[in-house]
Amino acid sequence: MPLRGDFFMLIFENKILADAQELFKDVEQVLLAVSGGADSVAMAHVLATLKQQGRLPCEFVIGHVNHCLRGAESDADEAFVRTLAESLSIPVVAQSVDVKGYTKEHKLSIETAGRILRLKTLTTMAAEQGCDCIAAAHHKDDLAETMVHRLMRGTGFRGLCGILPVSQVYGAKFIRPMLGVRRNEILHYCESNGLTWRDDASNRNIDFTRNRIRHGLMPVLEDAFENLVGRLADLSRAAQRFSTQAEKHACDILDTAIVENLPSRIVLQKACLKNCPPWVFYEVVRKVLVKLDVGLRNYTQKHFKKVYSLLDSTQAEVSMPGPVQMYIQKGVLGFYHETNALCLPSEPVALEIGRTVRFGPWRISCRLFNREGVDFERFIQTKDTFVEWFDADTICGSIKIRARQDGDRFRPFGGKSEKKVARFLQDAQLDVETKKNASIISDAEKILWTAPVRMCEQAKITPETQHILEIRLSRLQ
Repeated sequence: MPLRGDFFMLIFENKILADAQELFKDVEQVLLAVSGGADSVAMAHVLATLKQQGRLPCEFVIGHVNHCLRGAESDADEAFVRTLAESLSIPVVAQSVDVKGYTKEHKLSIETAGRILRLKTLTTMAAEQGCDCIAAAHHKDDLAETMVHRLMRGTGFRGLCGILPVSQVYGAKFIRPMLGVRRNEILHYCESNGLTWRDDASNRNIDFTRNRIRHGLMPVLEDAFENLVGRLADLSRAAQRFSTQAEKHACDILDTAIVENLPSRIVLQKACLKNCPPWVFYEVVRKVLVKLDVGLRNYTQKHFKKVYSLLDSTQAEVSMPGPVQMYIQKGVLGFYHETNALCLPSEPVALEIGRTVRFGPWRISCRLFNREGVDFERFIQTKDTFVEWFDADTICGSIKIRARQDGDRFRPFGGKSEKKVARFLQDAQLDVETKKNASIISDAEKILWTAPVRMCEQAKITPETQHILEIRLSRLQ
């Protein structure tokens, strides 16, 4: 009859193995993310044990990220992990990162900056070591804390999925073989095996929201509600099943709804979103934001509800985290990522007949032709906003495209007098992207076109026009 400690360790190892066999399927090499804390030490030890027993076929590499936040203690963490790796006969790689510098540069909290750098560094390590995936030591208590945190912030069904067993982060596959065990089981396993670990004092700092939930809120909730962590784990699995179905429906909608799919802008046909249930619509929006490479950490359910509430509007504009601007106009729902957008150059670019040039987000071409035989009425009926015809004989000197300037004035087509370009754009009730990228095409005397919004009155085609200049824009992004 096995000893009680031996029996516990067998149960613990079998719990990990049950999940690991599925998670490590078709995986040849795994990067184990080891901080030196009890959770990651236990993960490295149990996986190494299962491999030694011949129950896991894959190879392991230990990866450690030194956040350099605690001076000598951080360096001691790294030294500890190197010693652990040697004792387990597992190769180890470690890298230091400047969390404080990243925090200042990107105006983030220490917690958020550390998480971003840690994930990016682990991703790079995995690629350099030829690892198929990265194993993180999140456990069932982490899952419960994450769900409670998201409920406090405001979340939908996807947030209730909590921590996923498998996810893609910065293009890398992360797996979590410890989600089936509790924190107290992990500590018991470490003690039963005589394992030591590093204690990071910052994990007790209640200035961090996660620590306030862990050390303050969760003990109270667990005292009040029997098996709370287990119930939240069950809810997580149910939410994951629901999320899978919602995601499938969202993909089907996006296949038909997307009319523009560019790095800085995605535009959907509103008609394709008609009768879309809210939970599926939220997944559509989430997928759009992911396509725009937007971090979703600052998004809550209220942002998705706000967009959904405006679907019946004919025109609307909302600023969202990212920075992303959502707009509704002319039967479309658009999302514009300002950071990904190409900026308008400070210097003007000359436009020449027969040549195509680039200016910020625009590709611009010009051609000159005779009016004779041209069906001008048909052109007016079929043209879009990105092409205009001008009376070439009214144009003076060279033509150029440039960014807008303070004080720019022009006489809009159909107008009786000049108007400030800034005021004109404001009155035109345009979406934020069009206003931001509106450019000036001018000759030596006047603005010909506040492109792609409105041409000028002075260069319009008339019955007396003999030669036509066509200027055409197309988007680069």
